[in-house]
Amino acid sequence: MNPTWQTGLALPLLLLPMAAAASCGSAFCTINTDWDTQTPWQENATRLDLRMEMIHQNQLRSGTDKTTAAGVTGEHDEIKTLNRNMVASVSHAFSSSLGVTLQAPLVSRDHSHVFNGVGGPEPESWNFTRLGDVRVLAHLRLDDAQSAHGQAYGLIGGVKLPTGSTKVRNTDGELAERSLQPGSGSTDVIAGGFVSGHLAQTGWHTQMNWQHAVSERQDYQPGDHVSLDAGVTYPLGMVHALAQINLLWRGHDSGRNAEPADSGGKYAYFSPGLAMPVGHNAQVYGLVQLPLYQNVNGTQLTADWAATLGLTMHF
Repeated sequence: MNPTWQTGLALPLLLLPMAAAASCGSAFCTINTDWDTQTPWQENATRLDLRMEMIHQNQLRSGTDKTTAAGVTGEHDEIKTLNRNMVASVSHAFSSSLGVTLQAPLVSRDHSHVFNGVGGPEPESWNFTRLGDVRVLAHLRLDDAQSAHGQAYGLIGGVKLPTGSTKVRNTDGELAERSLQPGSGSTDVIAGGFVSGHLAQTGWHTQMNWQHAVSERQDYQPGDHVSLDAGVTYPLGMVHALAQINLLWRGHDSGRNAEPADSGGKYAYFSPGLAMPVGHNAQVYGLVQLPLYQNVNGTQLTADWAATLGLTMHF
């Protein structure tokens, strides 16, 4: 394997996962898949990462238990949400200690539910592909980047901007619920930190992030979320084995257009995968995310698995 990738795969990930969970099941993978800090930072170096995600949420859950639709008149019963996202990230290192990343998601979402009207069930569905909320993040390494000890640690900070639409309607003109929309409408602040190192041939990393909405739009404010990730990498000839534990806590949404009782929760996932170099300046990777623990507030759609496949290049 290319020595650059051998060294780089052991280091932590810059970007926090684009995590979301709501009653309608809108979501991004909680897997860390941006490799910006996984190779030695070089001044004026640029990285491009493209990844595809699929999360098929078709299991209703109440608390930690699987459940079925209640069929209450005047309310709707969720059926499924299929999330297929394309996420593009561009990172630039201005020095060995300071870098900036721009991350833009293209959200493809297919959602259906049944409204329990007085005259009987009424099926409703939405299918759209739109730009989601863009993120701008900066990272600062606090260790000596030239040191040979093989460890790195630093801070992450940034914002999520309200670039995604909050006005998507279906073919019948029905406005999608706010938690289903490609954008939250809020401006969020993001803060976190990372630590990484080596133990023999095994690379390890941990990362913690916090996200908080500081503005809202049209009486909807997404809940805070805190993520904690820990992962290892191990060389297997021409490929690297990857494994992560992803923990996520998400608070209740708030506002007149929110569903506070059916939003937020606590989640734990195991995410194994592989990465392989392609030439000298690129690698492909794939990971599968498997739930270890899901405890939702109220009743929400959840997924039995999720997957991501991507390509990263540096220039």
